[in-house]
Amino acid sequence: MVKLLIFDMDGTLIDTDKVLLETWKELFKLYKPSDYVVDEEVVRTFSGPPIQESIAKAFPEKDQSFILKEYRARTEKYYDYYLKIYPGEKEVLERLSKEGYILAIATQKNKKMALKSLEMQGIYDYFSLILTSNDGFKTKPSPDMINYILANFDCKPEEAIMIGDTAYDYLAAKNAGVRSILFKGSKRTYSEEVDPLGIFSSYEEIYHFLKQLV
Repeated sequence: MVKLLIFDMDGTLIDTDKVLLETWKELFKLYKPSDYVVDEEVVRTFSGPPIQESIAKAFPEKDQSFILKEYRARTEKYYDYYLKIYPGEKEVLERLSKEGYILAIATQKNKKMALKSLEMQGIYDYFSLILTSNDGFKTKPSPDMINYILANFDCKPEEAIMIGDTAYDYLAAKNAGVRSILFKGSKRTYSEEVDPLGIFSSYEEIYHFLKQLV
């Protein structure tokens, strides 16, 4: 029986694609040559990996700690304009919560912006535990966050489902022995090695699938 649902944040609970795109465009404008062309498809791949990894790919020629500081200083304003959740998401979270599922979050987002995102969108109260990049765990695809959540709620791996949007989420779940499903609310592509229980494009689809699981 499934008791515990572990959610990723960016691209799963929170649609931050426009936030990320505008932040990266600002950084590229400031710290790349004037003729640099922004590849939006590449920027979308920055949702999922640790931010330090994405910075290393985008700015290998720059001081990584400086770019990270700039990213964090410049991204928050875009949350006020572009942050949103997905259609039907809040209603599904409320249903799942009322039906007795434990909802938790395992995200590589920093705690300040994770909590701000949840509170801005009115979904903070649905989650019993929120783990972020500031909590001392190894980043996905390490299973550390998932293992901690399982232990915290005294759940077996087979009693949990990981819900994410990237290969990092799938692999973290696999490494923890937990089943997973992927959400394509934003544009995502996956390699053949990524083999979750299902890939869905709406929260209603996720809800109905979860109700069929044992």
